[in-house]
Amino acid sequence: MSYYLLEPEVAGELGEDTVMDTSVHPPVVSRLQYVIQDWLGDEILESTPCFVVTEHLAGLIGEAGLSGYRFADAEVVLGEDAEELADGPIDLPKWQWLQLTGTAGSDDFGAASDGSLVVSERALGVLRQGVLNNCDIEPR
Repeated sequence: MSYYLLEPEVAGELGEDTVMDTSVHPPVVSRLQYVIQDWLGDEILESTPCFVVTEHLAGLIGEAGLSGYRFADAEVVLGEDAEELADGPIDLPKWQWLQLTGTAGSDDFGAASDGSLVVSERALGVLRQGVLNNCDIEPR
């Protein structure tokens, strides 16, 4: 099976309500607040070391029976300048925190040693059912 390294759109940053242990690498996050500043519309977003997906994409992932992940609640909010940068109101979907539990290169979702997202060909096919216009995808 083929695997791919994904670099999702970075539309914002971890918010001040994020709880993170930086004494380990990659850092371990126990509570996630993602603050969107400049979103281009992709359904998977990153702010190292975390990934969030829209509820739509989370549903597709769940239905596909993929391995190596779990979903958790995340607080995803618009930053102060987000609507100004977008030239108008943003209809923000609901989001889920995509937590990587698998092993890169053997499960459908896993993290590389630097925390980057590695997915199987099967998982990539599911992700492509959503919007991935600003996600860099490279064979691994």
